[in-house]
Amino acid sequence: MKIGCHVSIAGSVDLAFERAKNLGCNTFQIFTKNPRGWKARELVSEEKNSFNKKILKGDFSPIFSHISYLPNLASLDPEIYKKSLDSFILEIQRSISLSIPYFIIHSGSYKGGTIEEGFNKYLSSILKGIEEGKGKIAILIENSAGGKNSITGDLENIAKILNEVNDKKSVGVCFDTCHAFGAGYDLRNEKALKSTLEKIESTIGIENIAVVHANDSKAELKSNRDFHEHIGIGEIGELGFKAMINNSNLQIIPWILETPVNDFRGDKENIHYLLSLMEK
Repeated sequence: MKIGCHVSIAGSVDLAFERAKNLGCNTFQIFTKNPRGWKARELVSEEKNSFNKKILKGDFSPIFSHISYLPNLASLDPEIYKKSLDSFILEIQRSISLSIPYFIIHSGSYKGGTIEEGFNKYLSSILKGIEEGKGKIAILIENSAGGKNSITGDLENIAKILNEVNDKKSVGVCFDTCHAFGAGYDLRNEKALKSTLEKIESTIGIENIAVVHANDSKAELKSNRDFHEHIGIGEIGELGFKAMINNSNLQIIPWILETPVNDFRGDKENIHYLLSLMEK
């Protein structure tokens, strides 16, 4: 089974491989730039070449990149939207230069407009990203915790995007457990998981999920809040993750953890704990 976490690229992007190895990963996720700003330092040839060589070794597969925090691909503010789209395209280009096959985007916010306006802007952004990707990278739409002005909290909205694009090689889904729980999709035990998987199958289709973001939730079901917690100690809990990690449909999908790092546990401990829930 493919299990990893988000790792740092501080110093040089190719250092992510050694960090992932030390954490016990066999897959991982990165930002390709500083996630908290619009500007990006240029990736130098040496680090790009080193990254690509390490990918070819095949010890970590697949590798995912994630859009930075600031872009809002559904923004109805012209200035914010231009910055967002420029960053989106740049990050796709950087991911392609590193031979990363998947690029994850978060939900857009249509503040100040209607859901129809926001949806159309978000879809237009994705289509522009697909055009820039030229078949070299797949864009993965991450479900959100829902709430006011959010597009991807409702799986039916994601399904509508998939249907509009109609290109499974260019667009897929990143399913975040914490976000799903916040949006009202229960995952706390086998019965709840079965119901949610049926909802997934009737909307986005489990075959379109390219990666699971495995995060417990500090917030309650249908809270519309996105607060990640260590695996097993949040509101989803151990029973929920035990049901998920032993589900045959979910086991064939790579899992990426984005859990907290603090005195209680770090990434390595959360990966080890998750693996301990697997039935032998």
